[in-house]
Amino acid sequence: MGTKGHTEIIVPNLTESYNSHRDPPEEEIPFCTLKSFPAVIEHTIQWARDKFESAFAHKPTIYNMFWQTHSSAEAVLQRMQQRETLEGAFQVVKLLSRRPSQWDHCIILARLKFDKYFKRKALQLLHSFPLDTRLKDGSLFWQSPKRPPSPIEFDLKDSLHFSFVVSAARLYAEIYNIPYSDKDLSQEAVSRMLSEITVPEYRPAEKRIETDENVKKPDQMKLSVSSEEEREAIAQLEEAISADHVTPERLRMSPRMFEKDDDLNGHMDFVAAASSLRARMYSIEVADRLKTKRIAGKIIPAIATATAAVAGLVSLELVKVVGGYGFESFNNCFFNLAIPVMVLTEAAPVKRTQIREDISFSIWDRWTVWGHQHFSLSDFINAVLVHYGIEPTMVVHGVKMLYVPVMPGHNKRLKLTMQKLIKPSVDRRYVDLTVSFAPESDGDEDLPGPPVRYYFSPDGDAHTA
Repeated sequence: MGTKGHTEIIVPNLTESYNSHRDPPEEEIPFCTLKSFPAVIEHTIQWARDKFESAFAHKPTIYNMFWQTHSSAEAVLQRMQQRETLEGAFQVVKLLSRRPSQWDHCIILARLKFDKYFKRKALQLLHSFPLDTRLKDGSLFWQSPKRPPSPIEFDLKDSLHFSFVVSAARLYAEIYNIPYSDKDLSQEAVSRMLSEITVPEYRPAEKRIETDENVKKPDQMKLSVSSEEEREAIAQLEEAISADHVTPERLRMSPRMFEKDDDLNGHMDFVAAASSLRARMYSIEVADRLKTKRIAGKIIPAIATATAAVAGLVSLELVKVVGGYGFESFNNCFFNLAIPVMVLTEAAPVKRTQIREDISFSIWDRWTVWGHQHFSLSDFINAVLVHYGIEPTMVVHGVKMLYVPVMPGHNKRLKLTMQKLIKPSVDRRYVDLTVSFAPESDGDEDLPGPPVRYYFSPDGDAHTA
């Protein structure tokens, strides 16, 4: 970072891992500032990154996880009709019902997003807070650092407008697995499709806009859903099922992880266009693509001499590892060439967690159990006891509790096969399970154990359904 550098030696089973220490949390931009009141270009770039993350990574991931957990749309519909709460169901059904099926649908979706982000948002803000709005103390609401937005009318001749629509449409096509060609991306083809779109007229909504800087961003998947929204979701799912829109292909999306260094994937095109349009909307000076890439990708410049110092220091430690030098010779280093200061510290030994007097584990350890098609939960617990000398009292897979003796009905699960309990996909070779053990003294909490990797077949190949 500029003139500063830091090296840390990590040797499996000897030292702490890279994850043992947390960097101090980054100072977050307040949610209301990002959502409604940006003041500097960093705010609009972060907003664009958040939009990318939400639309093209987070929502597709949630969508896939939901349909992996609930493989039958008919069963989901039945549970929703019985007023059963399924986390994320409302948002997932909305995605399914609005799912585009061809390239021109993606263009329409991108065009409507343009209207939502850069026109309707501004109109809604100015409806909720007209330019002459005053606070309780009599001062104007729209005063520095708050900037009043100006709605943007879509203009295909504006290269920024075109770039936003095409890059957003490309990303929608990719997450929904819709093919497109270079010809589809041409101005002529996009113009023809856009000329046929009718954008609904804006009507102001009477909704509260958050202005408190201390309020955190709500989790969309955990927001309460009104009875009207529930009825709407049930109707949408019924319609999708009756129209044969619920196919394995339509229950799968392809999330996109943000990659700033590939200029062909359209990720930076979307972020740069979205950020610049929002900056225009709020009369903020627009950043060029390079600056946008640096801020969006969290790139921290370093000078060549700092990089060379880090390279030299890690090479010295590598010589010690390869040469078989003792643990006490390992050093971590912090330096700042500008002062100049260089501080060497001894590497910290890995911590071990004691389960019993003769059984312990560290962050580097993982236990392994090899199963087969008929391997039961009872067999799994017994295998851990035989191989590692201690019997698990709790078995958890992700957020699902497979076995907790005090839970009603869990003792009956001991006879069930691991495949039936975990329900893995056909190509899944193994799962990592969390186990815990009874304390040595009554009244103490259960003791954690290392992760246990369970293979569905003795040879580690994918199981057969």
